[in-house]
Amino acid sequence: MKIKIINCNEILYQGNIMSVIAPGVCGCFQILENHDYFISILKNGFIKLYLKTEKRKKIKIEGGIFQVKKNSIVVFL
Repeated sequence: MKIKIINCNEILYQGNIMSVIAPGVCGCFQILENHDYFISILKNGFIKLYLKTEKRKKIKIEGGIFQVKKNSIVVFL
């Protein structure tokens, strides 16, 4: 599954992941491979990326929009 996290100035992260946990306005949610189409508004917190190399990455955010479509995730901050 591919993810791209961008703000108005740059791409903060782009790559392949196994799963992601994000802070939605109604609570945290996790996305795994082959998830159906999904869109959510994000609140302040951390996006947690679980990489294929068993490593984890955290990115601090202050809100945004999260979209899943055909194993591709785009996060607009």
